[in-house]
Amino acid sequence: MNVSWRMRLWFSASLATSILMGFSAPVVCEDPSSGVALELTKSDREALAILGEGVVGKALPAVPLHDTAQVMPLREGEWVYRITAGANKGTRQQVAIAKAKGKKEQDLWQRTIKGDAAEFFSVDGRGAIKLMSETDLTQNVITRYTPMFPIMFDGMKPGETSEVETAVNVYALHDPTDLKYKGRLKVSHTYVGAYELTVPAGKYETVLIRSSYTGKVGPADVTDGGYVFYAQGVGIVASLERMHVTACLFYDKRTKTPKVLIK
Repeated sequence: MNVSWRMRLWFSASLATSILMGFSAPVVCEDPSSGVALELTKSDREALAILGEGVVGKALPAVPLHDTAQVMPLREGEWVYRITAGANKGTRQQVAIAKAKGKKEQDLWQRTIKGDAAEFFSVDGRGAIKLMSETDLTQNVITRYTPMFPIMFDGMKPGETSEVETAVNVYALHDPTDLKYKGRLKVSHTYVGAYELTVPAGKYETVLIRSSYTGKVGPADVTDGGYVFYAQGVGIVASLERMHVTACLFYDKRTKTPKVLIK
């Protein structure tokens, strides 16, 4: 019998509660059968078609997010993706996640796209994963956000949106005093729902986070967004995003990178 990861997490939480009274583990503690399957809108489905035929499957019952460190996931490892459209269609993209250096009380992680960009995340005790900064390795600049903004957080409900207005400062990578551009962005992340995905690496039950960025940074008016599908314990299974805000300054504003997990 095939049991979904949402059901396994719910069962584990229920069993642990019955054995260890009063102990609460950071897992999905709701029966997934109580969740609601949220169908994709026509515009979302049309945007995601670029991932490939048959990649995005049926809607699944969606429950509030818990244990986001396992959804991202925040563990050291490497992932390989295939680009599905655009000038680099068919090429591979290598991604690595590693623990980043910081103060003892900080839980910091770095996600690197080989030869392209690096993102730095901070995790608080409530399971909020926040983007601190991004490094564009092709333009040799680093973008810092004040305040940091959450990508996802424990307890985030299907259909819920997190919205933050943040100051954006873009510095020369090797000279942190050399401010190249500055501006402000309104950043939102929406937990769209849960969906079955089929990619070269296999079939996965995923949650979909949709992002939106609007504002102005330096000479660029920024109106951007993207989609990321995460599977528990696996991380990003497929995505359609630009990856870093500085792309709006240096590259074609229409260009996004659709990719699917190979391994």
